Amino acid sequence: MAAPKGVWGIDIGQCALKAIRVELLDGEVHATGFDYIEHPKILSQPDADPDQLTREALDQFLSRNSLKGDLVAVAVPGQSGLARFVKLPPVEEKKVGDIVKFEAKQQIPFPLEEVVWDYQKIGSGAVTDGFALETEIGLFAMKRDIIARSLQHYQDVGVEVDIIQMAPLALCNFVGYEMLGKGGPTAAEPADDDTPKGKRKCVVALDVGADASNLVVTDGDKIIWQRPIPLGGNHLTRALSKELKLTFAKAEHLKRNAAKSPPDLKQILSALRPVLSDLVGEVQRSLGYFTNSHREAHVAYLVGLGSAFRLPGLQKYIGEKLGIEVRKPNKFTRLTGDEVVNAPVFTENLLGFAVAYGLAVQGAKALAKPDQNYGRLITNLLPPEIRKERMIKEKKPWAIAAAALLFLGAGTMTAGYGMSYKAVNNDKINSAVKDSEAAVGRVSTRNNEISTKEKELVETYNAVNSIVAGKDEQLNWIRLNEYINRALPQPEGKNLELRGDVAKPGGAPNERVPNQTLFWNTPLAKEAAQDYIARVKGDESADAPVDEILRENLCRVDIESIQTLFTPDLKAFYDTAKRESLDKTASEFFGMLKFDVDNPPKSEPGWVVAISGTSFNKGGRTFVRDALTYNLARMCRRKFTADAGAAATPDNPLKTGEDPINDRVTHVFVWNCWDVEDPKPGSFVNLGTNYLKNLVIAGSDPTAQPSVPQAPGTGGGRDGWVPLGSGLISTGTAGTGGFPAPGIPNMPPPPSRGGGGERAPGRGGPPVPGGQPPPPAANDPAAPAVIKTKPGYEFVVMFIWREPTPSDKLVPGN
Repeated sequence: MAAPKGVWGIDIGQCALKAIRVELLDGEVHATGFDYIEHPKILSQPDADPDQLTREALDQFLSRNSLKGDLVAVAVPGQSGLARFVKLPPVEEKKVGDIVKFEAKQQIPFPLEEVVWDYQKIGSGAVTDGFALETEIGLFAMKRDIIARSLQHYQDVGVEVDIIQMAPLALCNFVGYEMLGKGGPTAAEPADDDTPKGKRKCVVALDVGADASNLVVTDGDKIIWQRPIPLGGNHLTRALSKELKLTFAKAEHLKRNAAKSPPDLKQILSALRPVLSDLVGEVQRSLGYFTNSHREAHVAYLVGLGSAFRLPGLQKYIGEKLGIEVRKPNKFTRLTGDEVVNAPVFTENLLGFAVAYGLAVQGAKALAKPDQNYGRLITNLLPPEIRKERMIKEKKPWAIAAAALLFLGAGTMTAGYGMSYKAVNNDKINSAVKDSEAAVGRVSTRNNEISTKEKELVETYNAVNSIVAGKDEQLNWIRLNEYINRALPQPEGKNLELRGDVAKPGGAPNERVPNQTLFWNTPLAKEAAQDYIARVKGDESADAPVDEILRENLCRVDIESIQTLFTPDLKAFYDTAKRESLDKTASEFFGMLKFDVDNPPKSEPGWVVAISGTSFNKGGRTFVRDALTYNLARMCRRKFTADAGAAATPDNPLKTGEDPINDRVTHVFVWNCWDVEDPKPGSFVNLGTNYLKNLVIAGSDPTAQPSVPQAPGTGGGRDGWVPLGSGLISTGTAGTGGFPAPGIPNMPPPPSRGGGGERAPGRGGPPVPGGQPPPPAANDPAAPAVIKTKPGYEFVVMFIWREPTPSDKLVPGN
């Protein structure tokens, strides 16, 4: 491809087409042309045809400008794209591409053939002995159909696009080059740098568009962060229209000319205040999240972009609410070219050219030396098949010339081969060929003997492995116990960070996200947590009574027992549990992820687990669902597929075997949550019943004939093996998990907790022989006065666990 003469950066927004052309003069970005074409209607208006209006704008643009010999870079909206920043594990430098492709499969929630994606190293990292260390990459992707729709507008008018970039990333290039002085041969930090020592200076850019806004934060080098905000200029217009009883067109005209109507300005700003308050709130939450996750960053100021910042008072309003300096550029200091930068149309609409400027800065790399970058981000979402087609088209003339030379050479070679054939076709050569064939036969015989020996070796290897079967899954139950402990809600809220407005990355679509902060981020909840921690540390006596107000605000559950049973048919258990559910207030399983409801388990073997416990938190069943059940259901999920439990990911693998937890704990739900009006210490109303046992028995195949005696309550087991603890109700606390002892089938549980086996005193059943006598009856005159306490809650949470058992494959016949 011939070197381009210049670069066009084209940004087609909801209101207008903005374009700017640049060249490099002595290493500086020099503007040689621009265009600003406003659409007759905003593209998102109900009566507008966005495809037709975009085509008309491009036709008008091409009638006034020539793109011949220039590179063309265009923007696509960032709301439909995906941006992930991933730190790679240590890997050989030549294999970084393979690791990135693997990460892309994990991070992108679509098959790779359905998206266009690209990546770029963020930060330098280090290379030691051929291994890349501390390598961080930016991974960017967008669905192919969205890219195709954007390209179609340009293809319809005969424009070949060379670079496709997401608008927020083009905005990052603008901030890095123009505001932070990065890139190019004359790059330098601005003189007004007051960044604290040890911090990295960052600039925030808020580009308010028509339907949505882009918020980006960058230091022009390693730190790159962006978030779309679903509020824009049209929301301001609709607020004016509603408040002042105007049509949309009249409200838009009034908003654009607010500075020219001083008598109406106060009324206009009053009507816009609710939307502006929402916008500032979104920006404030976003910056709060950024500063918490990037402790090394120092936000110097915010630069306001987009036509909405022409509104009088908006710059001051946002600055006062956020408590940081807000700048509104009145010129681009690093962009030369007086004919463009001083043009009235350009200066009037300067705030709308940031994305087009960022695109042109990225494309300037094609005009510069190979080791020079003007834009920090140079990824390209142009489909690879289009790049390949253009490469072939450019090389086609050379291919025709090469074919002609090939045919000429082939004729000459044919004549030479004819002469050579006569020289080699004699008896000595034929005899040598026969000898070589005999040698090949002997080699083949040796190879067959080697194959036989290898087969015998494999059989011996499998026999040895079958002897030590089970070693790979010996830690599975410990890992499950650790996972349950990790999911228990913590009083100080360490594992309850979801706010309900931010879904966890990689989550299933349309999932409900609870607001977990309601349970611990209140004054009473924090006071309760401090009181609890003081008791644990011994700073306060554990025997002192707990204030009931603090107890009902304490973000904590007590696990009384964990029951586990094996079933050969998880689907039968699931259907029975759904039919027999004690929670009759929900149309489906209470608290189960929508993804799991939409993808019920198949008829396959697995474990079912029931966790029984109590809580005094006033949230009751909502607390159990959103704090405990949601954590159990979501903390181990790395991906969502149609067969969610079929395979684990290597995010947290064991040294050998498969990961026993990730994507294997599924279908978590609240079996029931009972209100207990007057809870008594050491006494339970509903937790003495083994609900799980009946469900598994009902859910198993009654015709199954195991080859060994069937343990009570298992409902069938693996052939030749009795599941450990079958038929038991194991007991324990949050610290132990209460699993059955390995290798001791049908071991009776200890009676002290009342979770299973024979019921302990005061647990809703008869006393255990030799135990403490039951409490005095309520009508006993000698009994002390009954003091009622605040209500508590007893709950049972169930889930499915598909334990990986690779050693089963070593058993003969499996």
